[in-house]
Amino acid sequence: MWKIYKEQSSDLGFAIGCLFSEAINLNEFRQWIELCINDLDQDEIPLYMFDLINFEDSLAKIHLVIGFVPSSGLSKTEKIALEGISYLRGVDIFDPISTQEQSIEYLKNNPHISEKFKQTFPFINFI
Repeated sequence: MWKIYKEQSSDLGFAIGCLFSEAINLNEFRQWIELCINDLDQDEIPLYMFDLINFEDSLAKIHLVIGFVPSSGLSKTEKIALEGISYLRGVDIFDPISTQEQSIEYLKNNPHISEKFKQTFPFINFI
């Protein structure tokens, strides 16, 4: 079961964290939303998931669509590791929190971040 609910939001928080770190783009985020919707029974799907499929606004406003701020539970080091995924995918990050070298090093030191990324986004071929 996906953790996309207010009480348990770590999967939604991780996906949004990947979006903010540019490890995924908005189209890939939408693919993930569709994956969640297809995996869940209709009565288990929060309405905001349908709103997120059509989200086109500033990322700073994504929480307004959801109605709460999902928690990824990631440490600062793990967030830097997410940027390592962005760099390995060839993304030129707009406002990075660390250098490319450090981000990739943190990713190597936190292999669970790569595994979580692969589990969350199985449709993305990455390293």
